[in-house]
Amino acid sequence: MKEYRCTRNASYSHNCLGHHDTTARQGYYIQANTDEEAWEKMAMRFPTEVDTGFTVEVWQSFDVKVVGIKRDDQGNIIS
Repeated sequence: MKEYRCTRNASYSHNCLGHHDTTARQGYYIQANTDEEAWEKMAMRFPTEVDTGFTVEVWQSFDVKVVGIKRDDQGNIIS
């Protein structure tokens, strides 16, 4: 099973970055076997937006390493 990032193609109703720019929109991460199945899951979640459709892309997850940085009294990084 793959993970897909899906976005709604319908314009956002409020004035924000995602109103016209779909790359600025919240993604929905859907587990599905195919892109068609992911699209169908979005259609079930947002049935009133089927006419405008959804953008479906295979999502490549990645590992994130969180690193803490310590500083001295003068703001210099301590190794």
